[in-house]
Amino acid sequence: MKIIKNFKEQFDYKPTIRNRDKLKKSKDFFVAGMGGSHLSADIIRDIFPELNIQVHSDYGLPHKINKESLLILSSFSGNTEEVLDTCYCALKAKIPLIIVSSGGQLIEIAKNNALPYIELPDSSIPPRMALGYSIKALLKIVNKKIDFEIKDNESLGKEIAKKVKGTIPLIYSSNKNKSIGYIWKINFNENSKNPAFNNVFPELNHNEVEGINEKDFSFILIEDELDHPRVKLRMEIFKKKYKTITLKDNPINLIILSLWTSYYLALENKVDPIGVNKIEELKKELSQWQS
Repeated sequence: MKIIKNFKEQFDYKPTIRNRDKLKKSKDFFVAGMGGSHLSADIIRDIFPELNIQVHSDYGLPHKINKESLLILSSFSGNTEEVLDTCYCALKAKIPLIIVSSGGQLIEIAKNNALPYIELPDSSIPPRMALGYSIKALLKIVNKKIDFEIKDNESLGKEIAKKVKGTIPLIYSSNKNKSIGYIWKINFNENSKNPAFNNVFPELNHNEVEGINEKDFSFILIEDELDHPRVKLRMEIFKKKYKTITLKDNPINLIILSLWTSYYLALENKVDPIGVNKIEELKKELSQWQS
């Protein structure tokens, strides 16, 4: 698939902040976004734990936000209902903000009100497959850089897809890589139309482990050299009890691998990896009931 093959090129993108003179400097960041549009915040928060980034995936304003914070409104389409609601609430409360979008109502609001914004390229691709653009935009706002060696991983993705076919994938990691596990989950959901869930060590050892089996589930473990030694031990014990697919790589390569795996699982499942009909149907139904 061309979108996935070109995914790594998104990290060559150099975002520009328009109306930069209106951008408030802050050390407290709130990212308002739904679905694929808040994933960049999750990833950057995990890579740079020293940053104070909170994700808001709801209507209204985050509870602890104030006029010293910076609200980052993230919606790839620019028309996400919840993010638009947060935007209107922020404008009313005079909360400093910046908009990150490829177009839609949010970019119109930014231009009409001379607000700082980043206009993302290529609005034709699904938000979950534009994550590279979103990561680069957010890195620009929080003034951070990443430098990972990026590889394709298509053949490995195809191999994993065959192994998990006919099962519900469970993606397990440490808390450090919780966002990566979540990205795998949603790509299985949206691309493969397949149930999938993610959880973290050590928490899953205190509950979820009692409800799993190898008949219904497949297990993907994301390991990290920086994981706590006891977490590493828990993973080793888990691997002795269950047949697992073990992965260890940088966050960007793991994201690309999740795209390839979910794409090839979509082919195995004989479904369209791009369309999200149930999500779109709900949006249409909700639009008939404007508050």
